[in-house]
Amino acid sequence: MKKINNIIRYVCCCGLILHLSSCYETITDFGFDGRVNGRLVDPAGNIISGDVTTEDLVVLALGEGEDEPQRIRVLGDGTFENTHLFPQVYTLTVSGAVEVTQDYTVDLNGNAVTQDIVATPFISLPEPELAGNPTENSVSINFEMTENDGHLAEERLVYVSTVHYPGQSTGSGPYWNTIRMELDENQGSATIEGLESSTVYYVRIAARAEGTNFWNMSDQLMFETP
Repeated sequence: MKKINNIIRYVCCCGLILHLSSCYETITDFGFDGRVNGRLVDPAGNIISGDVTTEDLVVLALGEGEDEPQRIRVLGDGTFENTHLFPQVYTLTVSGAVEVTQDYTVDLNGNAVTQDIVATPFISLPEPELAGNPTENSVSINFEMTENDGHLAEERLVYVSTVHYPGQSTGSGPYWNTIRMELDENQGSATIEGLESSTVYYVRIAARAEGTNFWNMSDQLMFETP
């Protein structure tokens, strides 16, 4: 009888272990495998550039029944991606220097989902353009910015850096250099000096609207000094 009881206990323990194991979701080596990606664009389809070094432009992914959203930073090329979300339904919106007129619902229970988000930036910033050829130590650019829906530009900057997609937190170091210069107008030309010869640089325009700490950024212009 004692032997039978031990066998029964063993069978029950095995059944309990199998039941508990089935209660857990399958995860990958790095977390869950729900995937979403897309672009942040304006109503005309132009990308809205982000700054990966800050949270000035963030896609918020709020899962069903959750109180806190997952935060996905928008990159300089306007894209965003998270490949390790819990596989469920999410509502997407955006935090930062943009206005979004609608939320987006994505179901990550199956395949990866691509979802572009349409928004209007406080200040639209097209990619700057070269104004003539750069010299060994300087470059001139043309720039413009458009204030949308009553948002007025309070600060304007241009970044010229050896770092890809320079942003608010990009500085200088032993092997890289960033020059930051203030701009006085919403449109015009600017000359940046102090560059090094035979060097690749990246240029971005940034603007902060009144009443916010968030910055809008342009896509980058790349050039090389002779």
